Amino acid sequence: MIDTAVIPVAGLGTRLLTLTKDTPKEMVPIFTRSFNEITLKPLIEQIFLNLYDSGIRNFFFIVGKKKRSIEDHFTPEKNYNFYLNQFERNYYNLLEDFNKKIENTLFKIYFKSA
Repeated sequence: MIDTAVIPVAGLGTRLLTLTKDTPKEMVPIFTRSFNEITLKPLIEQIFLNLYDSGIRNFFFIVGKKKRSIEDHFTPEKNYNFYLNQFERNYYNLLEDFNKKIENTLFKIYFKSA
């Protein structure tokens, strides 16, 4: 059974330049269905959740420079910032579920040198 995912998230995202000028492409919010509601989540979070639900528990992210927001998002103490910026919805259950999944995984981030 496959239990490890290597996720390369380096790169500048120049083909998505209007969206990625201030945000890494992996953190661009996308619409997803969670708890029978349509919510906004960063793309990398949805990828993580899909892989987690498939049984993968070891995650290795290879990131480039200026991608600190990805590491912060997968740190339970810091990832609430994304959800605090959302409006009109209570994201507490989403955040609690996401943090529990992070705590049940081996999570490493490797910085790619330029």
